Amino acid sequence: MNTYQHTLHEPKLLIEIESFTKRIINDGLKREDLPELVRWLDAFELIYSCNHSYTDYLGLFEFLANNSFYTFQQMRDGRYTYISLLEIDDRLLEYFSMQFQVHKPKVLSDLRQHKCRVKNRLERLRTLTEGLFEHYSRILVVRVDLKYRTSNQYLVNIEMFYEHIQMLCNRMANKSKCFRYLQAYAWCLEQAPLGGYHVHLYLIYSGSKCTYDGKLARWVGRIWMDEITEGLGYYWNCHTRKNADEDLEVRDMIVVNMESSQEEQNYKYLNGLGMIERKDPHGLERLKAVYSYLARITTEKMDQRLRVRVKGMRAFGYSSC
Repeated sequence: MNTYQHTLHEPKLLIEIESFTKRIINDGLKREDLPELVRWLDAFELIYSCNHSYTDYLGLFEFLANNSFYTFQQMRDGRYTYISLLEIDDRLLEYFSMQFQVHKPKVLSDLRQHKCRVKNRLERLRTLTEGLFEHYSRILVVRVDLKYRTSNQYLVNIEMFYEHIQMLCNRMANKSKCFRYLQAYAWCLEQAPLGGYHVHLYLIYSGSKCTYDGKLARWVGRIWMDEITEGLGYYWNCHTRKNADEDLEVRDMIVVNMESSQEEQNYKYLNGLGMIERKDPHGLERLKAVYSYLARITTEKMDQRLRVRVKGMRAFGYSSC
C-alpha cells in the first residue's frame, strides 16, 4: 500500500490526469503545459503500482511516464520528481507532443472495448433474471448503491476498494446474514468524477422467504458501512430514496414495506423494485429497467467507468446462487 495514499485523493487525481491527457491529445503539448505535466507525473508517481492496470487515457499517461519521461525522473528531498522536464528544448517538446497524438488510436480502442463489454452485460443480466422465474413464481428485487462518505474518499485507493469488494462478494457467496435467502446477484464497480469509488448492487431474494425489500437494502448498507468498510462506507437505499443518514431516521426504523406511504410503494413498483410476480408482464418490464441500469452506455455512465484496477479485478460480476 502506497505511503502517500492518505494524502492524495486517488479517484479525483486520476480524473484530473485524464482531463489533462485529453487536452494534450487534442491541442498538443506546449511549453506552458510543462509545469502541469510535471505536477501530474509527480503525483502519479505517488499512487502508481506495477500491480495495477490502467486503461484508455490513464493507460496512455502511464505508458508515456514509463517509456518517454522516465529518464527525467530525479530524486529530490526524498521524493522522485520530473522537474527537469521544464528545461527540455523545442525539439523534445515537439517529440513528446507527438507521442500523445500517436497513441490516440489505442485510447479510442480501449473505450470501444469498454462499450462492448457493457453491452454484453445486458444479455447476462436478462438470462440471470429470467432463469429464476423458471423455478420461482415470485422474487424480491433489492437495489442498493454502496459508496464512501465524501470526507473519507481520500482514504480509499483502488487496493482498499478491491479488498472491500472481495469481502462483500464472499458475504454474498456464503449467504451470510442479510444475504441468507439470496438467490442471485450482480454488481457493477464504478468511479464517479466527484464521488469516488462505488458499487451498484442488484440482489434477488426468494419471494417466499423475504418480503421486506427496503429493510434488506438498509441491512446490506449497514453491513457495508459498519463491518466491511469499518466506518468508511456509505450507501443509498433505492427503495426509500434516502442516503445512509436519512435512511436511519426514527420513523423509518419500522419495516418499510409495512409502513411506507402509497407514493413510495408506487415508486418501487414503477421502478421494478420489491416483489415481482412471474405472471405480471408489467412488473417484468419494469424489472428489466432495474437491471439494465448496470449495463447503460451513456455519456454519464462512461464518465463513471473505472480507470484503474488491481490486476485480476473485474468491474462487473454476477452469480446464480
